[in-house]
Amino acid sequence: MKDLYNLDSKAYKEVYTIIKMLDESKQNLIPTEIVNYIVSHMDSSHTISNDDIKKNNLLSDTNLLLAALFKSFIANDEEKRIINAKERSIELKKQKEALRKYNPNNLFKK
Repeated sequence: MKDLYNLDSKAYKEVYTIIKMLDESKQNLIPTEIVNYIVSHMDSSHTISNDDIKKNNLLSDTNLLLAALFKSFIANDEEKRIINAKERSIELKKQKEALRKYNPNNLFKK
């Protein structure tokens, strides 16, 4: 997994812009220290339009950080349960594919 503290500075700006679009109650769920870190590491000259946000024309680092913030601070218990189940499902698929590809029982048959 990518280190969430070493992302593209433009992604921090995109995340900050999106945070500011949230209603105040959602903004307040994100710890001040996290928001301060984002602000101190963002590229202030980078601009993103509402149209880019609506079309999800965002950096992959932006999506990664938004997902982490949502799961950690904004999602309710039911949403966290759904996210965790989806993550487990994805991980199981990856493991099955790796086992199929690199099955130790078939490793030396070729």
